[in-house]
Amino acid sequence: MKIAFAAAACSPHTVKWVNALAAAGHEIVLYTMTNHEQLHGEINEAVQTQYLPYTEAQNGVKKNASALRDALSGGSFNAVVAMDLSTYGFMAAKAKANNVLMVSSGLDVYNAAKTGSKSAVVKSIKHGAAIAATAPNVITKIKELFKKDKPYFVTPFGVDMEKFSKKDVERGSEVCFGSLKFLEHHNSVDLVLEAFSKFLARAEIPTKLKVVGSGSMTDALKQKAQSMGIADKVEFTGYVKNEDMPNVINTIDVVVQMTPEECFGVSGVEAMACEVPMVASDTYGASEYVLNSVTGYLVKAGNTDACCDRMIDLAKNEGGRKKMGESCREDVLPLYNLPDCVKKFEEALRAAAGRTI
Repeated sequence: MKIAFAAAACSPHTVKWVNALAAAGHEIVLYTMTNHEQLHGEINEAVQTQYLPYTEAQNGVKKNASALRDALSGGSFNAVVAMDLSTYGFMAAKAKANNVLMVSSGLDVYNAAKTGSKSAVVKSIKHGAAIAATAPNVITKIKELFKKDKPYFVTPFGVDMEKFSKKDVERGSEVCFGSLKFLEHHNSVDLVLEAFSKFLARAEIPTKLKVVGSGSMTDALKQKAQSMGIADKVEFTGYVKNEDMPNVINTIDVVVQMTPEECFGVSGVEAMACEVPMVASDTYGASEYVLNSVTGYLVKAGNTDACCDRMIDLAKNEGGRKKMGESCREDVLPLYNLPDCVKKFEEALRAAAGRTI
């Protein structure tokens, strides 16, 4: 199929889908706003990337609609994928694009009422020929916003299970906790620092925290670690390309995430594929891929004391960590294997394109 993507090139979710579909033999053209440029060279060279004239700050969500319409009209596309219902989905609807698969990552839908974007999200859903989302909880939320029937598909972000697996890598003797979230306010990595600080105060166990990723909160988080007196125990890795993530994850014993709102966590699934257990907030998303007390622990969002308790439990019990890790891979392997998830996405694309094969 020839597929147009209207999506943020800088998003790891966009990168994952365009690369996977290009590798599956589809012709992909990606339309993105210039402020959403992919800076790390992670998009497959077979994917054509074209930039829309207006940035998001220039009201590009609305003003780029005519440029997107013109680009699509001459492209002979079988289907259009619009990712994020409040931005590119709304743009595709305003452009009156045909055969659109609207893809929600979840937060666009959950935040619709809070951010004043409910009307844009509903317009996107209404316009879509088919709707896809990363997890069942997101489809449920979409149906609350839009009461009419639509072709709905659950299309998780799959993980390359051969690449993401347990590996022998060089590592220190300490117990290593890890954070795998982008360093943005909504991911609450500051709470991970607080839980880790409490761990250091309570547990006399050689340990460190590896904060993986980059974002606008990087400097603030480094300053927070310094002010808490734990900077010497915290390593900030900066941005890590997805191809390098398996080796990084394999240096971590336990992944900790305190995100207050999450609909699906691909980084968490990647960690579990590498046999690394989780301590995570009991969000809708984490509750779907973390089995409490079996593949990790779920704690109340924002409760750093409970998070610290579970970190201590796992740090003290190497055998328990290993058993949990093995259960992690067994659990995610049949659900999130990348080729299977690509097939689910292709099914959704066929529905949007009006194809039966």
